[in-house]
Amino acid sequence: MGARIAVGTSELRLHGQDRCLADPELGLFAVFDGVGGIAGSERAAEHAARGLPRLCRSLLGRPQERLAQALATLSSEIATHRLGATTATALWLLGEVGWWISVGDSRLYLVRDRDLVQLSRDQGEGNLLDSALGFPEPDASLTRQQGRLELRDGDRLALVTDGVTGDFPPDILGREELAAALSSSSAQLAADALVRAARKLDDRTAVVLDWFRPTVDPGPAPAPAAVPGPPSPGEGGGLPGSS
Repeated sequence: MGARIAVGTSELRLHGQDRCLADPELGLFAVFDGVGGIAGSERAAEHAARGLPRLCRSLLGRPQERLAQALATLSSEIATHRLGATTATALWLLGEVGWWISVGDSRLYLVRDRDLVQLSRDQGEGNLLDSALGFPEPDASLTRQQGRLELRDGDRLALVTDGVTGDFPPDILGREELAAALSSSSAQLAADALVRAARKLDDRTAVVLDWFRPTVDPGPAPAPAAVPGPPSPGEGGGLPGSS
């Protein structure tokens, strides 16, 4: 039997530039944040959210290579059609392994055994980005921030835009605040808690998923043992005292 993935998504749109992707069947999850200051960047986020599943399904190669190629293709398309620019943090779960790539300052977190770890690192400082889909940069530079994760039963992963995490004090959510939100009892409650806790006046998007190890199929139950019935007459099984 396959792994079980519980998913929660939560969004608060103030400017309409965020998009999220949650495709449990494909195991693909992502958040996108259209770059502020570039007109029409919500179109870049929308294009990336719609195109990523299609490309991951159609491209050939290993999962990490397909994910990187898909994001590079989307970046080229966004630039060609002048759709603006967008961050992208994507996670692809296949079996007991996850592959991720982050472009820009949307983030990926892991909660394992109650310990919160930030897997991605912001590419830029504050609200100034060094990298985004649609920026004129080589593919290798665009997808340089990537990783592979061996999943464990009970892992919780969170993908968030910077509307949740903040850029400058006092809007920045501290580690304790993030950990408290992500300690909620379900993926959906955790996603909602992240969006509620945010202080930045911006779109807020959170995708939270819980991964549970595949259960072992025990196979068909053995047939019950036959229960002998009462002996028939003539087999020495008459009533007591009979001859």
